[in-house]
Order: sequence, then C-alpha cells, then structure tokens
Amino acid sequence: MVAKRVKAPLAAWIGCALALALLALVAYGIDAAERADARLLDRFLVAEESRLASLAEVLVQFGDPLPLLLMLGLVCGIALARRRPLDALAAVAVVAGANVTTQLLKAVFSHPRFQSALGADQLGEVPFPSGHVTAAASIAIAFAFVVPASLRPLVAALGAGLVAAVGCSVMVLGWHFPSDVLGGVLVAAGWGFAVLALLRLAAADPGREAQASSRAAISVK
Repeated sequence: MVAKRVKAPLAAWIGCALALALLALVAYGIDAAERADARLLDRFLVAEESRLASLAEVLVQFGDPLPLLLMLGLVCGIALARRRPLDALAAVAVVAGANVTTQLLKAVFSHPRFQSALGADQLGEVPFPSGHVTAAASIAIAFAFVVPASLRPLVAALGAGLVAAVGCSVMVLGWHFPSDVLGGVLVAAGWGFAVLALLRLAAADPGREAQASSRAAISVK
C-alpha cells in the first residue's frame, strides 16, 4: 500500500521532468515550434497604455519575491496553527526548490530568440522558464499542502486561477513566450510531486504495516 502511494507522485515527478526537457528541446530546437510559440504570444500582446496591460502589471506582481515570501509566511502559519510542522517544511521545500531550479535553468537557456512574427515586439533575452509563473505555481501548490483536505478543491481552483492570471500577464506584457509559462508550471509541479512522494514515505509506519499484515494473515487462517 505504501509503495503504491509513493509510486504515483514519483511517476508524476518523472513525467514533469521529462516533459520539461522535451519542452525545452522543442522550444529551442525546432523552428516550426518556435514560430508557433511566437504567433501564440503575438495574440496576447496589447498596447502598453491599454487597460489590459495595466491590469497585467498588477497581477504579475503576485510572482514577485516580496509577495511570494509573504504568502509563504501565511502558508507556514496555517501549517503551524494546525500543528503540522512537516507540512510547513514541505511547502517551503516546494517553493524554494522550484524557484532555485528555475533560476538555474534561466542561466542555461537565457539568450535572444528573434522571431519575425513579433515584428518590433521582440522579447530580447528571454529566460526559460518564467520565474513569475514558477513563483505563482509553487505557492499555489504550497497552500494545497497545508490546508485541510476539505478545502483542497477550493484552494486548487484559486491556485489555478492565480497561475493563469500571472501566466497570461507575463505574455500580455511581452515578457515571456507561452513555452516559458508552461515551463514554469512544470518546474513547480515537478517539485510538488517530488515533495509529496517524500511526505508519503515519511508518513509510512513500517511497524504498523507489518502488524496489519500479520492480523490479515491470522484472519485468513
């Protein structure tokens, strides 16, 4: 039973890692995919003085370092109030791990990606993946770790809304390609699944499992 509970998030983590590697390969190595990426971004771009751009400038701040730290403090407060310090540690691990990973990937992939479809709206050196989206996705996952199970569907929906808002905002403002946005989500999700696997492993009680197996064997006899 324990093995099955750990294998599922572990497999999901491997899937996220493979998907991220494939996404980077496609976004940086296949011309047709790069053009499609640029054309999709072009549909999001708006004039700098538009109301949508002003709204995007507000929403994108949820991915800034200070709001991220404040939200992480709230996450830890919820976990500690529920007397679940391990959940607080898990939330910190997700946020720290995901954002450090993204910064390392930025250093590797950061270089200009000129696309004629964007005309004069070139993005210059566009680091992959998006740091703002990674921050938003990681804090959304962190909240899911610390709230009661009954609230997780609501928290998941709100978190998805936050990620979508920040993701759309960085494209509206012309900061990132769609592939960068998806990359940020995959980094955060990967860390979420990896930490979940570790939590489930830590929660396993070998003695209790053995006792349950012995009782089952006795009942069968």
